[in-house]
Amino acid sequence: MRKSCLWSVSILFLSVAIASAQKPISVAFVGIGDESGYGGAVFKSQVGDALMKALSDTQIFSVLDAREKITVPADNQSLAKIANESQTHAAAQAIVKSVSIVKPKGDPKVLVVLEATLVPANMPQIAFKAKAEGRGDDPAEGRAIAKAVAAAAVEVTKQLSTVVALKGQVLLPPVYAILPATHYKDRDQFYERTVRISLDMTSGLKVGSEVVILQKGKSVAEGKVVEVDIGSSLVALEKVLPGSQIRIGDEVRVIFIPQYAAKLPLPLQKEREYKRVEHDLALALAIAGAAIGLIGN
Repeated sequence: MRKSCLWSVSILFLSVAIASAQKPISVAFVGIGDESGYGGAVFKSQVGDALMKALSDTQIFSVLDAREKITVPADNQSLAKIANESQTHAAAQAIVKSVSIVKPKGDPKVLVVLEATLVPANMPQIAFKAKAEGRGDDPAEGRAIAKAVAAAAVEVTKQLSTVVALKGQVLLPPVYAILPATHYKDRDQFYERTVRISLDMTSGLKVGSEVVILQKGKSVAEGKVVEVDIGSSLVALEKVLPGSQIRIGDEVRVIFIPQYAAKLPLPLQKEREYKRVEHDLALALAIAGAAIGLIGN
């Protein structure tokens, strides 16, 4: 509950800061695709309305309804074209990945998974992504669906609001890295090529976030965040443009932040593990002390 409140406050401050610093990002919303098989045009319209409202409510985005102008899902180039034709900064689309309904005690409990893509008009090679699940329950299935859709739309908007604002730089050039296991059952993890970047946990970054590295506005590398620390984060490179040399100071853009981190940020993992070891050691000493007392008696 406390984490949720802190996250909400952080997003609020971020929204206010961005809104006061610049004009809203204009977005042409092209529509909803549905892979869930749950509903038809009315359901897609409901999801689209919820997402446009959530985007507009942030005051970070101003949304233009561009539905019916293109078939969804569309590729990045098509989205960038729509953005240019609409004279907006970007174009966005969303896909309903799944809708699950269970009725454990008669009242429907709904889980909706929503995925969105936002492509800048002037940089179609970069696609900001968001994927979230929303939950809803209500005696009426329709209202439960509406609650789940609204929750997923808000979470997707939080993610997009964060990633479009995050810019960092490369602090250290590519090197191999070994992340020590934080639990005695785990193995050390070896990464062939990693870079350290300036974005950290205070930026909202999570393990599993995806980034691109730019040189003169061109994407030269892609990677995934494998360690989040205070002051910096470690990115394992997954794709590097042949012939490219990543340098200190290269621009870093975050394109995806997961709803839930793959693991706790590494320092927190260590802290939790140290506490567990400390507790186990204290318990062992207590048992040993008792044993010595018994022997002495």
